[in-house]
Amino acid sequence: MREEVPVGAVVFSAPEPSYRLGAYAPIRVCLNPKAHVADTIDNRPRERVRAFLQFARTGDLSIPRACGADWLLVDLVRFQLEPDLPFVYRDERWVLYRLSRELRARPADD
Repeated sequence: MREEVPVGAVVFSAPEPSYRLGAYAPIRVCLNPKAHVADTIDNRPRERVRAFLQFARTGDLSIPRACGADWLLVDLVRFQLEPDLPFVYRDERWVLYRLSRELRARPADD
C-alpha cells in the first residue's frame, strides 16, 4: 500500500482491512468496523457497512466511487469479486485495483 497508493488517497475495502490500512498507511478509508466509528450523521457507520455488503453482493463499482474511492482492495479469501479493472498488485489473497474517477461510456456500435 505504501508503495502503490499515494498519501491521502481514498481506499474502499471491507471494514476490517480498512481499519488496518488506516493504521498502516497514510490513506483515507471509506468505512471501518461500526464499533470503531462514532455513530454520527456525518460518519454514517451502519450505512457505510451496508453499502459495502451491497458491493460485496453485486460488485457495483458505483458504490466505492460514491464514497470518493480512488482505490479498491479486495480480499479474495472472503469475497469472490474480480471487477473488470486493471490491478496494481495481486497475490494469493489480496488484489489492489485503481478506480478511475469518471465512468467511461462504452463506444456505440456502428
